[in-house]
Amino acid sequence: MNTIDSVQNNLSVLAHGASTDFIIKLKQDLLEAIDRADMEGAKIVLGSIVSHQESLKECDAKVKENTTGYVEVGGVFNMEKFTKELDSFMAETFVMWYGKKDEEKANISMRVTPLIEMDYEKLKVANPSLFGQYTINPETTVINYKEKDLKIKIMDMKEFVGKPRNEVAKAVVDQFNKEYHIPGLEYEKYLLDNPDKVPAELRDGNWYYFFGSTLRARFGGSDVPYVSWVDGKLNRHARWLDGKWNFNDHVILLEK
Repeated sequence: MNTIDSVQNNLSVLAHGASTDFIIKLKQDLLEAIDRADMEGAKIVLGSIVSHQESLKECDAKVKENTTGYVEVGGVFNMEKFTKELDSFMAETFVMWYGKKDEEKANISMRVTPLIEMDYEKLKVANPSLFGQYTINPETTVINYKEKDLKIKIMDMKEFVGKPRNEVAKAVVDQFNKEYHIPGLEYEKYLLDNPDKVPAELRDGNWYYFFGSTLRARFGGSDVPYVSWVDGKLNRHARWLDGKWNFNDHVILLEK
């Protein structure tokens, strides 16, 4: 087995593992629909299962195009290293936002979740016990941002101004997930670690969101991370998922 195939196999396990509960639920829904003779409902659920499986195949295919800095000899994806670095990034972020005392209260933990499985409506419910939990899009974990020159695409989603940010999140996934990469905290970390790589499109003072991730803030609310260019540098922030989309809010996408 060559390196690319090995990487693909290891990251496929990551994506498929995150999807297990979702597939089980869909199968249960299918059986329930059949039991009550709801053929139309069964057809809809079956379509969701097929769509989900196709999305996983597409995620697997991306590995053939993009290997990452977390790949070791033999093509094994070092999930432990990846998680450790993102956890440290989150701890650093919470110290900056809240101070060391409050950061120590956070239960920092990663949830690798395909975007088509994200329940943004449910995530609006605050839960203080989840402070520190964050989500990562498995598709973008495989991108080596240092070596892969991906073109950035900015969407203003003007039609959502004044509407809840969770509706924007769902629309972004529904409209752009197949055609574009939807980066998350891993891309934000890359840009902050490499200020010379910040695209010119992000240097205008507007707010640019990474809808590939969510994070649970100090009081347990779900936030979407974003950056803004202030005083000649990129600054990290996050806004409530149930807050309103503003005229200066934009979405960061990357061309596949």
